[in-house]
Amino acid sequence: MTSHVLLSREDNLAVLTLHKPESRNALGAEMQEELIDHLEALGRDPGCGAIVLTGHGEHFCSGGDLNNMRAERTLAFSRDKMAVGARIARALMAGPKPVIAAVEGFAVGAGISLAAGCDYVVAADNALFISAFGKVGILPDIGLLWSLTQRIGIGQAKYMIASARKVGGGEAHRLGLVDQLVAPGQALAAATAVAREFTNTAPLPGTLMKAAYARGMNSLEDALRFELDNQPALYASRDHREAVAAFFDKRQPEFKGF
Repeated sequence: MTSHVLLSREDNLAVLTLHKPESRNALGAEMQEELIDHLEALGRDPGCGAIVLTGHGEHFCSGGDLNNMRAERTLAFSRDKMAVGARIARALMAGPKPVIAAVEGFAVGAGISLAAGCDYVVAADNALFISAFGKVGILPDIGLLWSLTQRIGIGQAKYMIASARKVGGGEAHRLGLVDQLVAPGQALAAATAVAREFTNTAPLPGTLMKAAYARGMNSLEDALRFELDNQPALYASRDHREAVAAFFDKRQPEFKGF
């Protein structure tokens, strides 16, 4: 069976590559199922410290697979499909592992959703972002209504979604959709370097940080309540004790994730 999401490992990093070159890595049903399986499995894997998400060849993802949209769908079928997209969104934005996007070429429709849902986005300066959902008469999905607003603000998000305009890598960087801009062909290497930086600290605080931001920090009291609910357990963790001991021993700590 052809795999539409390739997994490679290097030390404690995992690289997931969307792989459907004949459609510029369009996100069809099979790819969605494979992607969520990988994301959830890596989330449970103590040997995985961070994930890099990229696309095969010259493009990241050209959006949803229009071949899957030609036939009429029942409401029940569409709801099942949306449930898979929601699982992907939660795995990216609220999952336990940091996910770094490496974007080359097209990031269209669902491709923007995947990129914007990652914790950090590296893109080539010739990348092209298009929110094309309205062009085919549907809403943004895979959490984009939330994630894009978090990155670029509600006014720019409305403009980008409603207009389906083309946003180049440079503009995407200025807006905040892209965190780091690189030369064409360098996105994966740069994203891998960033992913390694994300693994420099203990994993539990990073997991809780992602959960906090996904739940929403809408006030100072929200942040203080989250600290009160979670910091005491971190003080009692093995990783905290190891980090303190390593500081006094003048060595690098060995984090275990508990």
